[in-house]
Amino acid sequence: MIVVAVGKQSNGATFQLTPKTRATLESRFPDWSPTPSSVFVSSSRQWDFERMNDPMWTQIVMLLTRLSEDQIQDLGGFKFLDPVDQEIFFESRAA
Repeated sequence: MIVVAVGKQSNGATFQLTPKTRATLESRFPDWSPTPSSVFVSSSRQWDFERMNDPMWTQIVMLLTRLSEDQIQDLGGFKFLDPVDQEIFFESRAA
């Protein structure tokens, strides 16, 4: 499973792959490189994770990993978590 660390801020959030996920992708896809290293999504009002929707999360993972939706699902899906307290904000498992 792809794990994305989320740094919430008042008006948005920064998303980046965890070191373990990076290592997994590097071993699974020999030519893989992490570009971009992070993605920031801002909001015009207070950041509210619950108001965002699933298609946006998949797009963020696709940007961070440079993988297709099918490849992401083959890896077991993805989850977004707070790296400090390990709280899971969103999880999408492979069908």
